[in-house]
Amino acid sequence: MADLMAGLRATSGRILASLRGHTASTTIANLMILGGNAVAGIVSARALGPAGRGQLAIVMLWSALIYMMGSLGLPSSCSYHVARWPDRRAALATWFTRIAARQAIAMTAVSAAVLWWLHLRLHLAPLLTIEYTSWAAAATIALYATCYVQGLGDFARFNVVRMISGAVPAALMLADALAVRLTPAEAGAAYLIPTWCSAVLACIWLHKASDGAPARPFLSPRERRSMWSYGWRSLASFSGLALNRSADQLALGLLVPVGSLGLYSVAVGASSPLTSLVSSFGMVGLPTVTALVGRPKSIATWRTLRRAACVIALTSPALAVLLPWAIPFVYGARYSTAVFPAEILLLGTVFTALASVVDDLLRAHGHPGFVSITQGAGGAVTIIGTLLLDGRPLAAVALVSSLGFLLAFALALVRLWLSTYRLRAEGKHRSRD
Repeated sequence: MADLMAGLRATSGRILASLRGHTASTTIANLMILGGNAVAGIVSARALGPAGRGQLAIVMLWSALIYMMGSLGLPSSCSYHVARWPDRRAALATWFTRIAARQAIAMTAVSAAVLWWLHLRLHLAPLLTIEYTSWAAAATIALYATCYVQGLGDFARFNVVRMISGAVPAALMLADALAVRLTPAEAGAAYLIPTWCSAVLACIWLHKASDGAPARPFLSPRERRSMWSYGWRSLASFSGLALNRSADQLALGLLVPVGSLGLYSVAVGASSPLTSLVSSFGMVGLPTVTALVGRPKSIATWRTLRRAACVIALTSPALAVLLPWAIPFVYGARYSTAVFPAEILLLGTVFTALASVVDDLLRAHGHPGFVSITQGAGGAVTIIGTLLLDGRPLAAVALVSSLGFLLAFALALVRLWLSTYRLRAEGKHRSRD
């Protein structure tokens, strides 16, 4: 027993030591966003019912997919190169501002076409469909500024812009639900308005950042090629990530009634807090590890992952115990059938949370493209399994999705080990010389 208590104290000490500085502030921001998302999900689920919650989930999922694919991976390239090229930051801000504007226009056109097709096919609320045509554009503009300040290491502004779009919707939705009867369109507006507020703030930041006077005000062709190369590889990784995380819901939206998708989305939301709890380790680790070389880079990589794993080990058992009681109590008795799928998805969320940290560390090692292989493989398993099951039962879909998450994490972990092994080997060789 003494050894057990000593081990617990040592683990707690490591966790407290890791939650300092930028990691602490980002973790707090993530918790606030997590709380906001939870409140927004609970309010929308209780007020809209499974069918209305399903409609909201469909437009959000497809808009997020358009936003992810339409950004072409360049926001990730933004954070990486801002950290790597400190003397070219003004030129980078100018270039990314122009790219963001062009992408916003293109995404609005694509969103209008795709969401209107979904409206005709699934009988979505017309106003909800119309208002969400602009969400991808606003989210993209905000994302560029978020990634820019992340590359600067300015995590105060990084967290502010994330909390506006992540935590404010809950307050708007709660006020709307108390004042009037909440509809899917009003719930969608509660997400859309803060996103556009973040976009406006992002435009101001990028404009100020581009006001500098570098010796070379524009990116050279070689620099642009580097930007696009990293972006294309990141696009592959992020598209695979988006596919793996939402493949089950995207497929279910076309296979089952929106009410069943509403139940499943509640199960996904109830089991998702783990990812938000540890994502700050990857967010802070990306610019930190990127700036290092050699053996210190390898040490920082595994230290970051160990800290994330400690947090997961302490929180996931408690969440598993709470879910059977929390879902019916919080969301209402109508969602009690979501408990079993949520318990299964919790296992997959453990691997998803760890994989999110590993993916950021792979990007820090200059391997953004490999994430597409890991997440793409997991997404393929989920889609094939969901189609073979024809979307029923939901617990079986949850199991297939969890297997996809496990596969993605295992592949990413192996690739990260190989990357750091080379660094360790090089360090040993130099020490002998």
